[in-house]
Amino acid sequence: MSKLVNKPAIFLLFVILVTYACKDPFTPGVDAQYKNLLVAEGFINIGGETTIQLSRTGDLNDWQSLIPEKDAVVTIEGDHGTQLSGTSDSNGRCVLSTRGLDLSERYLLKIITDGKTYQTSYLENKKSPEIDSVNFRIENKGFRIFVNTHDDANQTRYYNWDYTETWEIRSAFPSAVEYKSGKVVPRDPNVNIQYCWASNRSSAILLGSSERLKEDRLTMIPVNHVPGNSVKVVYMYSILARQYGLTREAYQYLEIMKKNTEQIGTIFDAQPSELKGNVICLSDPEEQTLGWISAGTITEKRLFISYKNKPPGGAGEDWLYIQRCEPFVSPKDSLLYYINARNLIISENIFPQPGGNVWINYTMAREECIDCRLRGSNIKPDYWPE
Repeated sequence: MSKLVNKPAIFLLFVILVTYACKDPFTPGVDAQYKNLLVAEGFINIGGETTIQLSRTGDLNDWQSLIPEKDAVVTIEGDHGTQLSGTSDSNGRCVLSTRGLDLSERYLLKIITDGKTYQTSYLENKKSPEIDSVNFRIENKGFRIFVNTHDDANQTRYYNWDYTETWEIRSAFPSAVEYKSGKVVPRDPNVNIQYCWASNRSSAILLGSSERLKEDRLTMIPVNHVPGNSVKVVYMYSILARQYGLTREAYQYLEIMKKNTEQIGTIFDAQPSELKGNVICLSDPEEQTLGWISAGTITEKRLFISYKNKPPGGAGEDWLYIQRCEPFVSPKDSLLYYINARNLIISENIFPQPGGNVWINYTMAREECIDCRLRGSNIKPDYWPE
């Protein structure tokens, strides 16, 4: 007679075993063959500026898993004789002006570093169509931002986006005086500490494909979400979306990278896939490298979101940014004044006393509530509205 199997009990036992078996930290080792690999990433921007990022793989036990590859010679060569060169800086970045490049010429990237030469084959140029629009809708207690695009020639099919977001910052309190050289003096009115702007570059891999669609058109592709109570949308927010057309191979590479970096974390997630880039070591063809270099044009479009775009009538704390800025009063002779006064003073208050004496108090607050430069740049972007 066969035995009955209690499937729920077996599943519960499995969960318990997995839970307790994973309590000890696991620090995987890295085979020597996967250490110190060159990683080359970038997009040859035909008609613009190109940034190539170079690094080396490190040890997973090291907080700095990617080590910048500095002093590498980076060259873009065209099949019509064009040649541009530069050197990577201490951050592994090499920036080249590629405004003079043309879509009629094909280009390859060459890297010389550590006595070795690395190179791509000649790359297929992909001309990006224009972005039709960047828009938003109120979603999940914030602003969900989308891009829309299409290619009438049905030639693009594979897309990649990134963006730069910028937002306005204002100091909670205007400050007319400061502490300098042991004295309280008027602030220089030409130094703006009231209005600033902060920026952030996207880090997620944003992809889209119309491969399975009859028409090369993508609609309402989400690229970012800004919570309604974020400091970014207190006053004015801007996002500049950039669009890249990709080859099928480049798209597949980024798709694997996205899966490896964003969708792995539990036993139920997809397992890591091997990445194979398009940069080859000419000195040693068996040497493994990582990263992908593409070429083509980039199109971009900007969107502004104002605090006026928030739901009317207020929507509670979900749409309210709260900055903890409480003023306090400090007498002139207090220890706090002498230690911290330089960036904390809002105003100087002088009170005449009998006999010709005066009593001085200073209204003060935390530095970041007075000087916006601690949270951004006081240089207004050229594209910012009045």
